[in-house]
Amino acid sequence: MENFHLHDLINAVGGEFLLGDPHLNVVRVSTDTRTIHKGDTYISLAGKNFDGHNFLKEAIEKGAAILVISKHDIELGNPFPVMPAIIRVADTTRALGDMAAAYRKKFNIPVVGITGTNGKTTTKQILTAILERRAPALSTEGNLNNQIGLPMTLLNLNAKHAYAVIEMGTSYHGEIKRLCEIAKPTVGIITNIGVAHLNNFVNQEGVFLEKKSLLESLTSGGCAVLNIDDHYLAKLQDTLTCETITFGFTGRAQVSAMNLKMWPGFPQFDLVINQQSVHIKMPVYGNFNVYNAMSAAAAAFKLGFTLEEIRAGIESFKPAAMRMEVKELMSNNITVINDAYNANPSSMREAISSLFQSFTDREILLVLADMLELGVGAEQEHAQLGEFLKAQPGCRILFYGPLMQKAYLAAENADSKHFTDMHKFLAELERSLRPGMVVFFKGSRAMKLETAARKVMGREG
Repeated sequence: MENFHLHDLINAVGGEFLLGDPHLNVVRVSTDTRTIHKGDTYISLAGKNFDGHNFLKEAIEKGAAILVISKHDIELGNPFPVMPAIIRVADTTRALGDMAAAYRKKFNIPVVGITGTNGKTTTKQILTAILERRAPALSTEGNLNNQIGLPMTLLNLNAKHAYAVIEMGTSYHGEIKRLCEIAKPTVGIITNIGVAHLNNFVNQEGVFLEKKSLLESLTSGGCAVLNIDDHYLAKLQDTLTCETITFGFTGRAQVSAMNLKMWPGFPQFDLVINQQSVHIKMPVYGNFNVYNAMSAAAAAFKLGFTLEEIRAGIESFKPAAMRMEVKELMSNNITVINDAYNANPSSMREAISSLFQSFTDREILLVLADMLELGVGAEQEHAQLGEFLKAQPGCRILFYGPLMQKAYLAAENADSKHFTDMHKFLAELERSLRPGMVVFFKGSRAMKLETAARKVMGREG
């Protein structure tokens, strides 16, 4: 952190200054004593399954200079001879966000907020690769996209950054609005509205209402980037008061993809912006990743980047791990695609459809695990996935998890099997591998399907 002082922190969080040196600088923030350094500010977050106040003594022993707490009865051990400054607030999680919001205001740079059911991380990766053709850009690391991760990302801003690309996830109503209060995005991208987190949002309309708050929260003079092919997002185009840029395959989009070729190899297309075009060769499979590239291109174009800079960024970006991650096994010509970071009904269908478009001449083995956080409709969603699979080209399918039994039964695929035991599942996967095939893995993160994917990926050491 740069040029941020204890009095800035106190003003931001509205806390009570209990004791210590009021003239300290805030140099780094930590919420985990395992990674704390001397001079850090330690924020003792409290959640359902943890309480950072239990580690205050350890934070002091490691040299924390400032403590942010919410409890009255705390155990500090013996902090002498070095007494940290202590600030007490009502809610340490909110204080972390308020602190990050105050720090973000010190940087007059474009901040791009990205949300959507699918494609947030890949869009972030692509856009960051484009922006860094000119200057350093701060971007969300991993999945740090919630009320803890997003503030921690913003606190890494420094004078070298010319841009910030911030991913915004949500699992309950009002979270996107709160994240926007912290990040103050100047450009907002909504990739799509799909079926996810239905245990809290009930249906797609609920997802839409939550996601659109990103665009409603844009700063004055902000720009909304909309997927015009998405039914929910298309109807926003004429209702927003801010500038909008649309993307999609339809001719009415301002940023579009023409002459798409999905096979052989990675997708290729002509990116068209304002009647000018450039040919793009994607470094990752999936028709849906073409959408991600278009959304990133639209935001970059708004920020003044040329088509050539956009092309170079798209073609050079590196996909995140477990998101259409590809490993070619040279000894038996097996292509392994690990897309096991997460799954919902929308992303599952899109990925499988793109797979059949990309490998028209290869035998395909689908390895699918349960889709979670779908609420009371979880079994129905899995059954509908099975109906979808029944209409696809013939292939072998291995289903894993209790919910996937519904998909297995609905698919009526004679060349498929269902498992709930991981050891039996892995044994069958090993028996199913054949030279020349494409093996595709997808499931919700909690199903740990990457265990199976990495087992296959590691067959050549």
